[in-house]
Amino acid sequence: MKKYMKILAMIMLVLLILAVGFVGYVYKKNAMFLPALFGIGGFPNIKKEDYYQADGTFRKAEKDDKMAFFMQHPVFGGYKHMFFNVEDNVLKAIAPAKYADFLKAQGRSDQMENALEAFNYLTRLVESGEAQLISDINSKEMIEQNPYQSHLTGMFYKGKQGKPLAVVVPGGGFISRGTDSEGYPVAMKLHKLGYSVLVISYPIGKQLGETEHEKQGQAAVRELVQVIRYLKEHEQELSVDMDDYAIFGFSAGGMMTTAYSFANYEDCCHKVKLPRPKVIFPMYGLDFNSNPWFDPNNGPQKTTTNANPVLAQAMSFAGPPPVYTPSYHTYVVRTADGKHYFKIQIISWYDANVEIGDEGGRLSYYCDELQP
Repeated sequence: MKKYMKILAMIMLVLLILAVGFVGYVYKKNAMFLPALFGIGGFPNIKKEDYYQADGTFRKAEKDDKMAFFMQHPVFGGYKHMFFNVEDNVLKAIAPAKYADFLKAQGRSDQMENALEAFNYLTRLVESGEAQLISDINSKEMIEQNPYQSHLTGMFYKGKQGKPLAVVVPGGGFISRGTDSEGYPVAMKLHKLGYSVLVISYPIGKQLGETEHEKQGQAAVRELVQVIRYLKEHEQELSVDMDDYAIFGFSAGGMMTTAYSFANYEDCCHKVKLPRPKVIFPMYGLDFNSNPWFDPNNGPQKTTTNANPVLAQAMSFAGPPPVYTPSYHTYVVRTADGKHYFKIQIISWYDANVEIGDEGGRLSYYCDELQP
């Protein structure tokens, strides 16, 4: 019996050593705080005076500030989800982590400088009255039915008189939302050009009242519909013209943008009788290894493959294919260094007799570099 107890004790000791080693490895490599690793934790107590300088103005946020510092910042009025949103238990778990560590764990360290600049730009605008929190997009009745409806909020940047409005929709695959990198930095760039901007924060995952991923995406589109409805009802108050606005959508936000803007979707602007944007920018991350048609490092390339061989032949017809109907879209893309411009032409083919989805549509892409 003692022999077996010794063996069991040795096994437990080895497992303990392995567990400690694993925790240490993850902590070192991903720079995650241990509470986040185990899914436990809570919001650190950030003192009110920690947000201010001696003259009473907001101090600049820094990379070593905790996530809780950003989430609980006074500019967000108590809406912790407006900086970065994820399910509640995870949000609490990452709250004690330094912002730099949080970005490192996600492989986003290169975004830190721009994100901090944009956040500090926002706090200055709030102090000067040029930016404001919008928290009444959903009615009290809707919030009573689903408290997470309070997560539909926005940060409005007041632009120059006569300049159009830009609505910015961050992404995150409907399981998170990276407003820190896909919201406020974009708003800063647009606002410096004189545009009014609304960065929206919306519920994600189960907060949307759905458990299936596809239905969560559909529910998120309805959140965007509600945002546009709110803007239409508050045109005069916000000094915006909803007959002249654009939507910038990133990843999941790009899907929401597209679904709202085109007539073949259930919650499109035409069907809900709301104004259609003058221009949309649905932006998706591209893997150049799997998308060889566009690689700014190697020059523009025409696609060498097609999603559907039948469509490849149909493209050479004088008229459209017998079933699929083409919809043409053209975008101009500038490289980050500002030296190259590309024209991307997209032909979206859809079957009017099939519900749009994985089997209802196909896309063909062409890309050409624009010469100065």
